[in-house]
Amino acid sequence: MVLLGDEERALRDSVRSFLDKVVAPEVGDHERARTFPWELLPQLYDFGYVRGGVPEALGGDELPMMMQAILMEEAGRCWGSLRTTVNVQGMVARTLAAAASEDQRARFLQPLLAGSRFGWFGLTEPGAGSDAGALRTTARASGDGYLVNGSKLYITNALGCDFGILFARVVDHDGTDHGVSALLVDAAESEFGVHDIPHMPLRSTTSCELSFHDTYVPAANVLGALGGGLSLGMKAVNAGRLNMAMGAVGLSQACLEASIAFCRQREQFGKPIAAFQLVQQMVVEIATLTETSRLLGYNAARAVDAGEPGRYECSMAKYYCGESAGRAATLALQVHGGAGLMEESPVERYFRDAREATIPEGTSQIQILHLGKALLGHSALR
Repeated sequence: MVLLGDEERALRDSVRSFLDKVVAPEVGDHERARTFPWELLPQLYDFGYVRGGVPEALGGDELPMMMQAILMEEAGRCWGSLRTTVNVQGMVARTLAAAASEDQRARFLQPLLAGSRFGWFGLTEPGAGSDAGALRTTARASGDGYLVNGSKLYITNALGCDFGILFARVVDHDGTDHGVSALLVDAAESEFGVHDIPHMPLRSTTSCELSFHDTYVPAANVLGALGGGLSLGMKAVNAGRLNMAMGAVGLSQACLEASIAFCRQREQFGKPIAAFQLVQQMVVEIATLTETSRLLGYNAARAVDAGEPGRYECSMAKYYCGESAGRAATLALQVHGGAGLMEESPVERYFRDAREATIPEGTSQIQILHLGKALLGHSALR
């Protein structure tokens, strides 16, 4: 087992206790209804969710990355939809903290940290997922603002949010292309289309397509420098990769706990299936995948806390932990047999949610390309 310090262990235990007592009993109902308890989020902020990556001077908790990793692991152990929701809100908070003006902090960051406003992160497009530099959404200067045209795809929880960070190519009055920039789109002042796309995993979240047709965004809502959007987005995505990895570790841990409990109570041929060696083999593999994933995730967090960029470590953790969660969920489903196929079984949800761990924040294949470049000095990516 990975050794944790006293403060880290205390944080893990307190968060796990809260999630087990307050959130876990409601998960089944929300999954069936495809709803999410937004009112619970401010209570989670007190543990460091969302606020953990924001400096204290701006109203955040400024937690070490290791503690943020623990928080995401526990969220993943409890509920995939919770993990992805706090991950996105954390990405929005980090990006605002890094680049927002004083006015933007007052209008967007402070309400977000208080739990009175929620935000979406609009990077992916129909033709630009892994290749973020290929964005086609444009924001052309018009009067004292910009007219946005284009679309975004797979934007988590855009239906439940008040504003978002939109990444678009900004074009000046004279036709100058400033490159990818970040804009704050407030639903109260800018009209755009939001359409939920039914999806397999994370049923208590929405995965939305956003459409912009001459959508007006004030110039005061440009986040950071013109042309600096891609850098801002990639920094947020790197932290998001570690959050995804740790959420996957939590999901693997949940698979392990469910499998152990089931093996001890399920009987076949007159004895608990825990006595059968082939069943033991599957449970041991789940345990090994979980522990090795945890080691890689914690190593990435420690690297960031030591002042390293952590891109290599976060990519490796994202790749391995995501793939391992898929394997752990498959094994857990096999351990449960027919019972695992039923929607009333948590492993049915784990199996669906595990597939998500290998795609957002860079697919497993993209992580391999990043790692290959780091190791060999060559890349297929431009």
